[in-house]
This record gives sequence, structure tokens and C-alpha cells, in this order.
Amino acid sequence: MRDSDGLGAGDPGAIEAMLGARSYDGAADGLAEAYRRFGWMAADLDPLGLASRHVLPDLDPHRWGVGEDEAAVLRAAYCATIGWNFGHIADPERRAWLAMAAETAVRPGVAERSRALDLIARGEALEAAFDRRMPGAKTFGLSGAEGYLVLLDRVLGCGAAAGHDHAIMGGMHRGRLTQMGLVFGKPLHRIIADSMGVPEYPESVGASSDSPYHMGWSGAVETPSGTMRVWVAPHPSHLSVVAPVGQGVARAHLDSGQRVLALALHTDAAFAGQGVNAEMLQLSGLPAFSIGGTVHLMLNNQIGFTTDATAARTARTAADFARVIDAPILHVNGEDPDAVLRVAEIAVAYRERFGADIVVDLIAYRRKGHNEIDQPRFTQPRAYARIDAMAPLSARYASETGLHTDLQAFQADLDSAFAASKSLTSNDVPSAPGLAPDIEATMLAPVETGLDAETLRTLAERITALPTGFDPHPKVADFLARRRSDMASGTVDWATAEALALAACIDAGMPVRLIGQDVMRGAFTQRHLEVHDQSNGDRMDVLSGLGGPFSGFDSPLTENAVLAYEYGYSIARPDGLTIWEAQFGDFLNVAQAIFDQFIICGEDRWLFPSGLVLLLPHGVDGGGPDHATAHPERLLAACARGNIQVVNPSAPANIFHALRRQVMAEWRKPLVVLAPKTLLRHPGARSSLSEFSTVFQSVIAESPPKPRVVLSTGKLAVLLEAERDRTGADVALIRLEQLYPLDTAALSKALEPFADAELIWAQEEPENMGYFNWLDRQLEAISGRRWTCVSRPASPSASSGPKAWDDAHLRRVIATALGLED
Repeated sequence: MRDSDGLGAGDPGAIEAMLGARSYDGAADGLAEAYRRFGWMAADLDPLGLASRHVLPDLDPHRWGVGEDEAAVLRAAYCATIGWNFGHIADPERRAWLAMAAETAVRPGVAERSRALDLIARGEALEAAFDRRMPGAKTFGLSGAEGYLVLLDRVLGCGAAAGHDHAIMGGMHRGRLTQMGLVFGKPLHRIIADSMGVPEYPESVGASSDSPYHMGWSGAVETPSGTMRVWVAPHPSHLSVVAPVGQGVARAHLDSGQRVLALALHTDAAFAGQGVNAEMLQLSGLPAFSIGGTVHLMLNNQIGFTTDATAARTARTAADFARVIDAPILHVNGEDPDAVLRVAEIAVAYRERFGADIVVDLIAYRRKGHNEIDQPRFTQPRAYARIDAMAPLSARYASETGLHTDLQAFQADLDSAFAASKSLTSNDVPSAPGLAPDIEATMLAPVETGLDAETLRTLAERITALPTGFDPHPKVADFLARRRSDMASGTVDWATAEALALAACIDAGMPVRLIGQDVMRGAFTQRHLEVHDQSNGDRMDVLSGLGGPFSGFDSPLTENAVLAYEYGYSIARPDGLTIWEAQFGDFLNVAQAIFDQFIICGEDRWLFPSGLVLLLPHGVDGGGPDHATAHPERLLAACARGNIQVVNPSAPANIFHALRRQVMAEWRKPLVVLAPKTLLRHPGARSSLSEFSTVFQSVIAESPPKPRVVLSTGKLAVLLEAERDRTGADVALIRLEQLYPLDTAALSKALEPFADAELIWAQEEPENMGYFNWLDRQLEAISGRRWTCVSRPASPSASSGPKAWDDAHLRRVIATALGLED
């Protein structure tokens, strides 16, 4: 057998029979099992030869009473240049499959070797050209790890052979430009122009763009098994966060009926050091996030910038995170292209056979420093003395295989690419309507989202009806009955408005995906989109069967990887409504890198429109500093040039319109909702069905002139109205439902009747948080007068610990805003 395609065939019995044909009797079985568990630790995996080889007593044949000939067979399988790390896997079928793969000698054919040699030689030539002809440019070169090109190329070829026509991957910047040009099909002249400072997009597009080694790519590559489209995600410097973004994109393609191969490209320091990788791996087998397995390809330089492995991790290897999900780890010496070809084939075959993640850890080195300016010999003198003495990999592989490669045509292509790059003024002229100068005005224009009362009642009937014989919890039955009663009475609460928005979108054929911690029941027992039969445990999704696809899942107790995944899903599924909910708005803190590096600027950097909705429960309700705030001051500080929307609705109808607007508008922008907690059951937070037939209201105003006008938002607006009605305070109240884009025209009109009134902004957040520091000058410009802010005192914590203190602060804010102070 020349390759590993056959390893995925057959039933488990056939696999075990094949393995049994090579198994050992008696004591030899113990030695074979020892090699299968620990042999990788004695493998030849350090291309520099600086690491000491492990001597493992369990692998001593004398301990088992086994002859040297039998031991030599196992040593050749497990202690050569592939480290078969699968002893931690509990599933016997998977272990048997991997053992059979390890113990089956397979040599690549001439065609595969020739292709690998050519790729390595071209990689060396391209890196040398970058070094020579672009002095001072940062390329984060691949030199010293050219075997990684072979790994990528062979994985794509095997993926194409397995029937995939699309590869989706999140990447890294190590060797990025060389990978793009030699494996992923990006034109060399564009790569060179990028590196020489030519903008990726014309200035007229309005994008900030990104560093050349961060940019992504979408194109087609020719493999020995046919053409394959590739989509390589752009990434920020905190590069591991891009892997779950790529996985979210892959899931969106799968949900659209496509066959895709998901890859994640890592470096050793990032994979071992960044916790998002552990979160991402935990998602891999969950129904909400499964994509049939991801092939993780780690480029292991044995160093992170200047940090040695001994200071970078406690784990034995950089890939040990993957052991948590029983993923096999194939360590391979990057200086052995034959072994690299072999593990590429095994990785794809395993993924196809078991639909699960697998990691390839290609161990190499850097011929240069972290970037082309860095001097690595300051801190790694022994390693670089060895590297300086090593001949190029292409020369050694050519000598070993007896093959030859001719780079004359490639050198001519390089010369042409460098010449062509000089005449480029920009690399592309894309359409980016979301970055248009008037985009804020476009986003403020009304979008027809309303539905009539009869349609809403019909939807409500469908999402509150349970099958005959279904036995819900009594309180859930009461909840559904109240929902039907509310619809009959003509006024509904927030949760019903939200459910109607989802149901209306689904019924119109729009895909809806709702993900987050406890979202199906609702963290505040407010949603009940999934009802459980109390007699037999059966579950019913109340939104199923409405006409379009609905995916609702509770997520693990994590934010970082999940938000990245949902962002990736949203950019690849612009026709659908994708919603992520944090259990509390404060928990966005943990995913701040995703918010800062993707959500607020993905369109500005990479032209990625996203309609992702973030529901962030918000309100200082006595739950302590960690359950109080979505930090609107941080959200608003990130707003610029129409990049996102921030709303804090007080009227349930407005969340209905806001969610529908996400899929019915011609534009796509992330929507951040400061979602209520207290208002979920407050009698003042209800909307009549007539309000659902209109459009989103960014400002809800009152008209009778009053001596004082109080502008507020969300929960506080409702509480202020209730207290004003109770006390008869002579105050006008205006609700600001959308904070960004700020509807200055609507606000100006709302303030017209109050030319002589005292102007108050009221917020429940501390003075140094909340909205006023961002709104102050804008309100002043709109009204032509100064505003007074009424708030809690400035505080390092978002709220007090004791609920009684929070309640006292809130009473004081309400009384002061309404002029009711003692």
C-alpha cells in the first residue's frame, strides 16, 4: 500500500483483524503496548539534535523477555522521525486504527517526493528573495521550517481526494507570506506589493486594512486530486483567537450544505500559551460546534520570540492541550519530508474516519529571528551555532531521494512578480458599502420590520402549543399560558417580543442561530425556548417547524472561543440571524480580545460585514460588581464610522424591531444589546401589539413642556417613569433607545419643546462609567446647552457588594433626577 487512503476503510472488526495479524504473543504484547503508549517520547524529533533522547525502561526488550529482532520492528515504527502520541486515547477502535497506521510501513511515491522537493526548494528561494530584495520588511519568515509547506500542501491534496472542495482555516503569521504564495495561491506580485507598503485596498474604500502578514486570502489551489478552494482567515497579533473564528466559518458552510475541510494553523508558543485553544478544543465534540473534526497543524519552532520552551510551558509538549479531548498528536521531525507526507495523509484519514480533531506537531526551527530585524543569537547561541552549520533542506532531501528540481522558471516568475509589484498602487478595488462615508445615516434610516397583530398572534399560538401528552413543568405550563393570555390582551413583555422576532424570522425562511450560556431556558428563567417533559425527559424546541432552520444551543461556561466561533459563523452566513448571549454582560470582559480585534473592526481591517447580535444582560440590580454591567462606556468608546450598533431598549417592541432589522436591512453591522434583567418582569416594560407593526424607535419622547427634562436609557428610564407617575413630579422623560449610531435628528426634535428646561442626563452606573462621558459633548452640540449628569458616585467597582447599598444609590439617583431630594 503506497498511501494511507485505505486506513479509513472497513469495519472495526476488520481493523482489529489487520492489527492482530501483526500483533505479538505473550510478553511481546506488553512491549508492543509500551511502544504504543510511550514510544513517541523516544522518537527522533529534534532537527537540531540538541534535545536528549528519552531512555524509557518500559521500552527495554530485556524487561519483557523479547528478542532484539521483534523490538527493532517496534523501534522502527515508533522511535523514528514520527512520534505517535496516542496512548492517552480511551477509545479502543481509534487506538487500534492509529497503531495499525504506525506499524504499517509506507513510503511516499516519486510523484509525492518530487512535489515536496520542489515546494521546499521554492520556499527557500522565495525566503531568500524576500531577504535580499526587501531589506527591512517584516515577513516573519518560514526559513528553517520549509517542511511545513509540504505538510499544508499534502493535507490539502488529501482533503481534495476525500471529496472536499473547500478548505477553511484560521492561520498564523509565521511564514504567512510564503504559505500564501506557494500553497494558497495568492499572486506573488500582490504579496510583494503588500510587503513593500502598497495598501491592500485603495484609500477610497475607507478601510484601515492591516499588516501584510495578518491579511487573509480566498482563492483556488490545484492539488494532485483536483482544484480546491481555500479561505484563509485574517488574524490579529493575538493569533490563536482566529482558530475558532475559522471553525465558525466552517460550521456556517456545513449548515449551508457544503463539504468543507477545517484546518487550524498554530505555532508552538501560541498553542501552549493561549487559553483560547483549550476552550476551542472543548467545543469540538459538542453538537452546537461540531464540524466533523479539525486538522490542527502546528509549526513548532521550539521557541516563542526569545522564550525557550522551559519558560513557556509546564506541559511536556506544546500540543498537550489536545490530550484533553483524546485527540491524537503526531509529532514529526520537520527535516524528514517523507515523514511529513506520511503524517499529513494520516491526519486527513483520521479526521475522515472518526470526524474528530487531530494535531500534527511539526518540529522545526527558525533560521532567522522572530522577524527579520531580530537577532536571535543574543539569547539562543547554541541553537544558532547548529542552525548556521546546517545545509538547506532541499539539498539534503535531493541527495537522499536522488531527485532534482529546476527553479529556473520559478526564478523568472519571481523576477516578474517583483517588477509587476512596482506598478501596483493598490492590490484590489473591492466594494465596501458598509464603509461608505454616509453609513451612519444609512443605518439610522427606518427599516420595515413590523408585523400586524394577527400574524403575531398566529406565531404566538405556534410557539406556545405543546404536543398532546407532553408533560411540562407546571411553572413552564403557566409561563406558556401567560404568553397566550398576554397576546390576547394585546400587551407583551421583553421575552415574548424576543421570541416573536425569532419566530417571525424563522417562519420567513431566515436561518436563526442562538448560542450562549443557559440561553434556551434563559439565565433569568425568562425564555423557555426548550421545554422538558417531566415524565420522560423528552425535549421540545418550541421554534422548530416554523419554516426555516433554527439552531439553539446552550454553550459551555466560556466566552472567548464561543464568541469567536459565532463571529466566524455570522460573517459566513449573512442571510441569517446569529445571536450570542452572555450570561451576564460583564462576561464580555473575558472575550474582550474578540470584541476589540474582530467585532468592532473586522469590516474596517478586512472588509468582513457581520450581523452578529450580542445580548449582554445589564443593570445594577444588587448582584454584586461582577453581575452589574456590560460596561457601556467601553462599548461606546469603540464606536466609530458606523462600525457597530449599541442599543438599550426599554420597550419590548424595540427589541423585536432591532432583531428583525439585523436580517431585513440591506447592510450588516454587529448589534450590541444592553439586555434587561429587572425589566424582564417589570409591569412598566411592556409594549402593545400595535407597536410591533411600526419600526425601531431610536428615541421615545414626550411633548408637553416641563421645567425639567430627564434623558435616560433602558431600565432606569422605566423606573423613572414609574416613580414620576407615583409622585407626580413635574418632569418630562425622554428615552434614548439607541446609543450608537446616535440619532441626533430625533434627539433634536425630542428636545424642541424644552427650550427653557433644565437638562438632565440620568444613569444608574457610576459617574466614571456608563454613558455620559461619551454623550456629554454630543448632547451639548445638539441642544446648545450644558447638561447635568445624575449618577452614582465614581467607583472602581461597577456596583456595591451589599444589595442594600445598591438600592440606596438607585433611590438617590431617581430622586435627584426627578427633583425629589429632601
